[in-house]
Amino acid sequence: MFTNEQANYLINLPKKILDNEKLVDSFMIRQKFPFTDRFILGSQSDVEFTFLLEIYQSEKASLKVSLYHQEDQSKIGLLRIDFYGTHRNPETIIDGLPDIFHKYAGKWFNYNEHHIHFYFQDYKPLAWALPLIEDEFPIKDIKNNQDVGEAFLSFCKRINLITKIDFENILI
Repeated sequence: MFTNEQANYLINLPKKILDNEKLVDSFMIRQKFPFTDRFILGSQSDVEFTFLLEIYQSEKASLKVSLYHQEDQSKIGLLRIDFYGTHRNPETIIDGLPDIFHKYAGKWFNYNEHHIHFYFQDYKPLAWALPLIEDEFPIKDIKNNQDVGEAFLSFCKRINLITKIDFENILI
């Protein structure tokens, strides 16, 4: 497990996509609907760590999207955003949990409450979530497949992925 400071360090660490075991400056995604893929990331700043970036778009419910970031060796989730997913926050508040989360203790996020999960020490990884409206993440809702691409790129920025990503095709 990580401390909160270590988790924040890992999220903010500049990362690039590893392609054929090389860190790349740019990457072309050739993905159509559903946009489901996994990318291994590394950092020139701290070669001790590798990371997983995953996007999952449901084939049955095309607006249901999950964006996920974890430290790859430990398999510990660091950050996740769910559009059209459900979740229940823990009931118990442990010292050190930021005040903004307290009012969401035990909260059930229904299918239409898009939310962002955070890592906090002394809790199961990604156990706590906030409504996206309470967070600075710029994409608050997904209404079409163009929004899926924008959410993915915004998530890449949030986890400090510095590889330039282009899409070969518009997501359809």
